[in-house]
Amino acid sequence: MKVKNLFRVAMLIATLVSVFGAGSQAYAQGSSTNTLGAQIIIRSTTFWDAVFNGNVNANRYERWALQLVEGENFTVSVITTSGTLTPDIHLLDANENEISVVSGSLSSAVLNANQPAGDYFIQIQPKSGEGTYLMEITRIEQVVEPTASVVLNPASVEVGGTSTGTLMLTNIPEGGYASAEFTCTYNPALISISNIADSGLFGSDPAVAMSGPADGSFVFAVAGTNSQRATSDGAVFTFTVTALAAGNAEINCVARVSTGGSLTTIASVPATLGITEPVVLDGSLAGTALATKTVTVTLYNQDTTVQGTATPDANGNFSITAPAGSYTAVASAPGFLRAQASPVLTSGATTTLQSVTLLAGDIDGNDVIDQFDALTIGINYNLAAPAAADLNNDGTINVLDLELLAANYRLTGPLAWQ
Repeated sequence: MKVKNLFRVAMLIATLVSVFGAGSQAYAQGSSTNTLGAQIIIRSTTFWDAVFNGNVNANRYERWALQLVEGENFTVSVITTSGTLTPDIHLLDANENEISVVSGSLSSAVLNANQPAGDYFIQIQPKSGEGTYLMEITRIEQVVEPTASVVLNPASVEVGGTSTGTLMLTNIPEGGYASAEFTCTYNPALISISNIADSGLFGSDPAVAMSGPADGSFVFAVAGTNSQRATSDGAVFTFTVTALAAGNAEINCVARVSTGGSLTTIASVPATLGITEPVVLDGSLAGTALATKTVTVTLYNQDTTVQGTATPDANGNFSITAPAGSYTAVASAPGFLRAQASPVLTSGATTTLQSVTLLAGDIDGNDVIDQFDALTIGINYNLAAPAAADLNNDGTINVLDLELLAANYRLTGPLAWQ
């Protein structure tokens, strides 16, 4: 009991310092009424690690405003200094929603909290009794541990794509590290590692030793030379990651560091590369193919199967959509030499061929305009068939068709089409 009284005396002295000292006095800002009918007095805290005094009962609660400019880990301690008060501590957000509550025991209560930046309220109210109290809000300094982290840029690629990996050391303690060793593992079925290179964190011209990469692992060891050390956060080494198959490939580097003479394992944070199958977008082939008859443009795959066809409009313009790749395009019309191109279609883009005009006269379709084609005109003179011999498409095979043939006599196909 004597110890408790001594503690209360100490807190009372602290209160006097708070009241008469520079800047630690809390003050009332306003009041409101809660659903239980108690008046809530709004007060303000001023800074960390200060002592504030208050007074609550069944009809009076006190709410202390607390603004965090960044995330904080803190403790709120309340102790009764007079009366029969057993206090409760309520932590509220800016909208007065309750985040947490601690119910007091006898004449004290302690609330531990870890909150992000924002506006909050600490409400003190009686669990039972009434009286005066002292409150202290104490910031708890967070211990930041040294960490080795793998960072990937980009964090996702398609199969066949590459990403740059970087091993980062952060929270390096005062005095720095003389050397470090990183044992890295990965799934060799999903990715390969290459181009491992020092980044200079251990000074200029460090001593570097590497083992691998092979069978899904490698070791990178580095030590500063001429008393150079890693004294600030940064990149230790970089490497290239090549995606081999779809999936999620984790890269983890277990780190051991030395301040001189012995190695200590520190926290390691892996990274995961997301790998997806390539998305092949269709490309488009466009161009102009002209003749006095209806033209057909046919797009062939490399195995000579037909990928698609198109009939040009009245102006000879056409378009064919197909997956990206290499093709053969042929423009043809009955009785005309063919034109042939070898376009390469690109995903999401249009490949445009130059305008081509087919040459009349290849009636038998053997890619040569010769006397055999002229003979076909003679055999069918003044007839309407075969349609291939009606070169001007006027419905009659005669000397006008022979005239068109003669203009291209002895020419061969297919015509080169760019």
